[in-house]
Amino acid sequence: MSSDSPIVDEVRQRAMEISARYGHDLDKYFEHLLEYQKKFQDQLVDQVTVVKSDSPNKKNA
Repeated sequence: MSSDSPIVDEVRQRAMEISARYGHDLDKYFEHLLEYQKKFQDQLVDQVTVVKSDSPNKKNA
């Protein structure tokens, strides 16, 4: 699988390497991510709240 972009090629290659590390099993990879998340629980954000700006200098989109 090749593209015109070396960046896309690198991302695909790294994705395949990660997938191979877990035997191409998404459940195993997901379990790894859950364990890793527990390791850094105090650094995770679980919800982002967007607050409307009252500043008259900014356009509200």
